[in-house]
Amino acid sequence: MCRWAAYLGEAVFLEDIITAPCHSLIAQSHCAQEAKSPTNGDGFGLAWYGDRPEPGLYRDILPAWSDPNLKSLCRQIKSGLFLAHVRASTGGATSRMNCHPFVSSRWSFMHNGQIGGFEKIRRALENSLSDAVFDQREGTTDSELFFLLMLDEGLSADPQGAV
Repeated sequence: MCRWAAYLGEAVFLEDIITAPCHSLIAQSHCAQEAKSPTNGDGFGLAWYGDRPEPGLYRDILPAWSDPNLKSLCRQIKSGLFLAHVRASTGGATSRMNCHPFVSSRWSFMHNGQIGGFEKIRRALENSLSDAVFDQREGTTDSELFFLLMLDEGLSADPQGAV
């Protein structure tokens, strides 16, 4: 199962939550004490909001604990709103496009878990997407498809209704 952190509040350096504390997201990704799987090594991602309306995005397939760029970015980026995700794949290839968070315009999204029976409903769900939203699909995960479905259901106008 994946692990994630979300933050909304006064601007802090991302390292204060993601990399520095003894129980940081990175520490948990390497050696989780209360989990089915002690490691989350199938990639990671960050989405953060700064002075522009759209979020910054950094994702990679390396395990989060082994990426020196992640530590450097977290030490330098200060934000009052960010998402961080470490992946333990339950489906879909280990690829950058399958790493969370997913971003579209001003929105960012991540999901923990899996949609039961996804392979049986995947095609119907993909076919229900408008062409414009379908063209945004980059990966193969149920999480990205769920995000795109919410975009198509009017996430910008009615977030609660879209979900």
